[in-house]
Amino acid sequence: MMENYDTDESFLGRWIAGELSDEERIAFEKTDVFKQFDIINREAQLLDGPTIDVERALQTVKARLANKPKKGKLIKLWRNISVAAIIILSTGIFLTSSKTYTTGIGQSQTITLADGSTVNLNANSSISHKRFFWSSNKTVELKGEAYFTVAKGDDFSVETSKGTVAVLGTEFNIKDRADFVLKCYEGKVQFTQNNNTDNTYILTKGMQVAITKDALKEATFTEETPAWKQGVSTFTQQPLSEVLNELSLYFDITFDTSNIDINRLFSGRFYHTDLNNALKATLVPMGITYKKANNKIILNK
Repeated sequence: MMENYDTDESFLGRWIAGELSDEERIAFEKTDVFKQFDIINREAQLLDGPTIDVERALQTVKARLANKPKKGKLIKLWRNISVAAIIILSTGIFLTSSKTYTTGIGQSQTITLADGSTVNLNANSSISHKRFFWSSNKTVELKGEAYFTVAKGDDFSVETSKGTVAVLGTEFNIKDRADFVLKCYEGKVQFTQNNNTDNTYILTKGMQVAITKDALKEATFTEETPAWKQGVSTFTQQPLSEVLNELSLYFDITFDTSNIDINRLFSGRFYHTDLNNALKATLVPMGITYKKANNKIILNK
């Protein structure tokens, strides 16, 4: 059992990940080799580097060593040094790796973070955060749309394509797609636009900022919760192209728009539960006819 680290191809990777059985761990901790690897493992927490496949790297090193003539203790020492180098790199990457949550078309997901904050992730969206040391780096990266309910405590920030949202105990919604919209539902948020630290905005309940084609506008709103959380998408004088993009988030469809003007403005809503009803609610009021061809909707005047 004590020699598993030398014969089991997955042993060191499982040790780094904390997946050893109690019997394996106790036996390994009694060896002199463990003391060396434990020091290397703890020091590696301060390192970072490129992505590495731990098991494949370990197998490569062992395969190369197996094909070389043995030279007594010198070969044994070189093998240990090689494996130790792999552990330094892999442990550093393991401890700085990220956790990502992703939703597909028509899907949503609720994520509870380590500090008790929750994220309601809308369709076709993703968030990621550091897997370890969350208490010292409460930052998430968002692509798509999500509603955040942040626990009171240390600073919490969200990185988006348009800038950084910094908060301290609040509720807000970020939509980061073709256009960017940040709405504050409770508390206070601070938004700093990318590449322009002078463009910092403080939002309280009922305030929003929107960025369309790099033009930022401030406004207010009265809704108590985002419409998407209630299973509906609403529009007020917005281009038809945005409506069609939104339909594609909740239904597995694409559109042929070659015969229509997608810049026409639309006001209305559709529900996320039924495709036929959604098409009728958005296209019929615009005088647009349509026919289905598999997952494609062909639009005509």
